[in-house]
Amino acid sequence: MRAGLDIGSTTIKGVVMDDSGHIIWSSYERHYSHILEKTEEMLRQIQKTTGNEPVILGFSGSAGMGIAEHAGVPFVQEVYAERISAKNAIK
Repeated sequence: MRAGLDIGSTTIKGVVMDDSGHIIWSSYERHYSHILEKTEEMLRQIQKTTGNEPVILGFSGSAGMGIAEHAGVPFVQEVYAERISAKNAIK
């Protein structure tokens, strides 16, 4: 499974995809400047969704870079991530 959080200046978006690329969970919320608390909340929701299954996690967004660096998790620049997603959708 793969999961990603896009943490921007006003919102946090999350998605979990199964190994077939199907979205099994997603969320889009305003964080009202409570970035760490909302990130923790979404990570708990991801854990609840995925159970004990291994998950590849990545972050994007203006606030995601610092969190990714601190947590030792990959950061993906969001424009690049969108390009890859669009390319895969065309296949």
